[in-house]
Amino acid sequence: MSEESEKQVREPGAPYAAAAETVVEEHVLEQVQFPPYFDRFLDERDRRIASELNRLEAAIEHNGAEISRLLMDMGRRFGEAKGERKTLRAEMGRRLVEAKEERKTLRAEMGRRFVEAKEERKALRAEMQALRAEMHTQFRWTIGLLFPLVAGMLAIIIRVFFVGSF
Repeated sequence: MSEESEKQVREPGAPYAAAAETVVEEHVLEQVQFPPYFDRFLDERDRRIASELNRLEAAIEHNGAEISRLLMDMGRRFGEAKGERKTLRAEMGRRLVEAKEERKTLRAEMGRRFVEAKEERKALRAEMQALRAEMHTQFRWTIGLLFPLVAGMLAIIIRVFFVGSF
């Protein structure tokens, strides 16, 4: 496993190099001896990287599960909200129909009351005209009765004050 891990972890070489330099580097690498703990260092580095990857994978799985849960919760809440909106729209429609019917009833009632008020005004006008006619008649009758009395009183006053004898 260490050889496979070493191949996976190795740093890539320079992206481009002259042919002469490559031969020299290979020759230098053959002469370099690695210390005995170098393999353990690579294994430890591989373990740390694997541990970090496992931790990241676990975090990704946890976040994926959390996102799935939140999506399901959002879907449920959107469904509830849609149901509530549907219920509210039905209630609004019902109330609108009730309001229209009530408005029709009120308009009919208003029309009936206006007709009644118009009839009452006609009756009052007729009664007022009858009272005026009666009042004119009574005024003329009263003047007719009082005129001779007033004329007699005037005659007495003129006789007493101007003529001098009774």
